[in-house]
Amino acid sequence: MGVSEAAKRLASRAIERGYQLTAETLNRLIKVENPQTLLDEFLAWLDEKRINQVIIDESLLGLFLSSRVKEAEKSVGESIPEVVVESPTYEDLMIEGVAEEQRLYLLSRFQSIRRVFEGRGLSFRPVRELMKEGGEGYVVGMVLSIRRRDTHFLIEMEDPVDVWNIFVPTRDRALAEKTEYLLQDMVVVFRARARKGLLIASDVYLPDIPSRRQTWRGPDVNVCIISDIHVGSRRHAAEKFRELIDWLRGSENEAEKTVLMIINGDLVDGVYVYPGQESELSLMSYADQFAEAAKLISGIPERLKVIYVPGNHEPCRRALPQPPIQARYRQILSQGRELVYAGNPAWIRVGGIRILAFHGQTLDDIIQAGTRFSYSTLRERSGEMMELLLKSRHLAPAMGVVTPLLPTRTDYLSIPEPPDLLCLGHTHVAAFTTYKGVQLVNSGSWQRQTRIQESIGLEPSVGTAALFNLNAMSIRFLSF
Repeated sequence: MGVSEAAKRLASRAIERGYQLTAETLNRLIKVENPQTLLDEFLAWLDEKRINQVIIDESLLGLFLSSRVKEAEKSVGESIPEVVVESPTYEDLMIEGVAEEQRLYLLSRFQSIRRVFEGRGLSFRPVRELMKEGGEGYVVGMVLSIRRRDTHFLIEMEDPVDVWNIFVPTRDRALAEKTEYLLQDMVVVFRARARKGLLIASDVYLPDIPSRRQTWRGPDVNVCIISDIHVGSRRHAAEKFRELIDWLRGSENEAEKTVLMIINGDLVDGVYVYPGQESELSLMSYADQFAEAAKLISGIPERLKVIYVPGNHEPCRRALPQPPIQARYRQILSQGRELVYAGNPAWIRVGGIRILAFHGQTLDDIIQAGTRFSYSTLRERSGEMMELLLKSRHLAPAMGVVTPLLPTRTDYLSIPEPPDLLCLGHTHVAAFTTYKGVQLVNSGSWQRQTRIQESIGLEPSVGTAALFNLNAMSIRFLSF
């Protein structure tokens, strides 16, 4: 249907009810979603308010839309679930820089994953005992190295007592395929038998998460998840981000139901984050970048609570887990609107739903440590890569490839219990999948392709936001 024909239909319907719409009013109506439905609500409102006016101009329509938003905010406000950041901010974490700290961290990492396997009823035999007595059993360890030969994988493993090797024959195609998922530093279990002084694998197990059905349902409200805005970059898609703000402030039903926004890292582009970055910046300091970001986020409706998780472009500790940005930058942002500053990763409870927000720096480590994933295939394989985090029960399944990790006594990057929603960013590629009842989403970006991305074949999803509905437990993407 053409625009002129649609306008004629709306005008005729208004005349049937005794009203005449101005050209400006018609033009505004035909731009909204479901204009016929909105017109019917508008005419009913005119009758209810007993407005004695035949010519209906745009200002009267604006008054109706404002009252509609206020009513929706009141209705939503009565059902807004409690929002709590359950994880620490990591601001007080300190290290002394000694080798013992790294040993204790690796031990914490090992034990946390071992407990997951024990919770599944597996019992393990010490490797020395299995090698001495023979037979078959389960052995658990951390992967030190993986070498592929023509007929087998040779995997060097470590546990708190021993370093040992295990052979994985490639003639077993199913076993070989599972072995290809393994990365250095993963904690895994092998079912193995001792033969002539060698350990030979018959199966391999990742800690994984149990299958489950989500039975809890929240109110019919939305969480908007965005990441990688990169304010200060010459390639920042500011006009698209303003369209998102306009949508949140508009009268669409899904916008009115949105009560929480998660900014999942890289709000600003930063300074000296990578070599040559200065040539791609429009704002050359963090202060200027955050001042511009404050202007942008000032348009986010006050009904939304906004949680800000840092990423690798923020001016804070690069090693994971990350604390929020410093107080001086929070003060700049507060001139735009109030934010909740969380660490990275952040466990967020929204009513009975648990969300794990993680910027996703370690996705680089997965790509560079293994052979199954590449930057050029992210659009096809992002879902599979996000699943690997849950399968390994860890946000950093590979250590020390690119992303620095803080050697803390508590392993804050392990996933002791599966979340209801795992949201990531960093790759700039929007993706969504469901794995064993858990929703997984990467929210894309608000930055056009950079020179580095072009060189590695990465095509970003620009102007995308993820909308998570607590009642339907579903994800939809918004594209601007």
